[in-house]
Amino acid sequence: MPFTFRGQNLDAILGDALDAPNSLFGIMSAADPQFMQGLRQHWTKHAQATPSVNGWKPALKAFSDIAADWWNTYSDHRLAGILYGAQAHATATAAVTGAQSSAQFLRDFEAARDEAFYVFFQATSVNELAGVSFQATYYHYDVSALFEQRPHSKLKAIVSRRVIETAQIMLRILYGNMSMGWGSLYSTRTLATTLLLAQMHNVALQHYRSRYTDRRCYNQSAVAFTLLTFSYVVAQAWRDKRYEFNEQRWYYFWKLLGSLLGVDTRLIANTHAEAAELWDLFFEHHECQGGPGAPYPTTLDPRRIHSELRAGYDVQPEANLLQWVPAFIVTQMRNSLRWGKYLLGR
Repeated sequence: MPFTFRGQNLDAILGDALDAPNSLFGIMSAADPQFMQGLRQHWTKHAQATPSVNGWKPALKAFSDIAADWWNTYSDHRLAGILYGAQAHATATAAVTGAQSSAQFLRDFEAARDEAFYVFFQATSVNELAGVSFQATYYHYDVSALFEQRPHSKLKAIVSRRVIETAQIMLRILYGNMSMGWGSLYSTRTLATTLLLAQMHNVALQHYRSRYTDRRCYNQSAVAFTLLTFSYVVAQAWRDKRYEFNEQRWYYFWKLLGSLLGVDTRLIANTHAEAAELWDLFFEHHECQGGPGAPYPTTLDPRRIHSELRAGYDVQPEANLLQWVPAFIVTQMRNSLRWGKYLLGR
């Protein structure tokens, strides 16, 4: 049976590279190829200057360098203006975002980002992310094949650092990757930060091939499923506990994030019902290990994970995440009514 989602057979795109023409990554590549090449070179230069740790390259400085830039090179307003500049690009962008202007897009994106920040910074979400989401990515055959080929993925100390770094990059995306204080006066850097993450992965992971599927490991299917392990798993946990959050904005954030990473729009869920359907499809069509019968999203099934990868996962808290406490406090104050309902379990 074909991999059919929203009435479309997507078999042909599952193994494609992360540069879909109908993604914000693809549109930006067409609208300003020089900027996109500059991001790629920015990462390459950083990687060449960074000593590896058992084959792993710490990446955070590349992202902090964007935040420290005084000019508007990486600003959301500038990049949104490029996406909505030429008519052809504006039409393609609007088809992804649903917004007809750069100003409306930024308002919608910032509202979705704020919602995601609020959801991420609750105990329920942290528990699901640390206990389920990161490891659930290994369900996917190609994700598993990728990390099986990277020796540091089986070393607890490196895995812990890599996961914490991923969390820090996500927090930069959620907070706009601004330098605290004066940085907030000129612009956020969410779009550029996510596009840099895409270029980092494109450079670092594009040459790996899967022993399970004989296609590139870093592909549309693998990243689309990875998005689900964060968006759908956390949303289901909140649903199970009947906590209040804006589900539409939550999935809109993940749609835009995935599109900036180069995921084809046809492989991204817009609603919780679509996310549940897509989750099941990945297992029914043998994109993920274990065959038909998808595991419940909030309960990790270790039988579906490569034993050495499972043994290498041992994530511990890290003190430098405390730098985000001020942002957490601001976000909670802006959502004080919902915060009270959350604490009361309503």
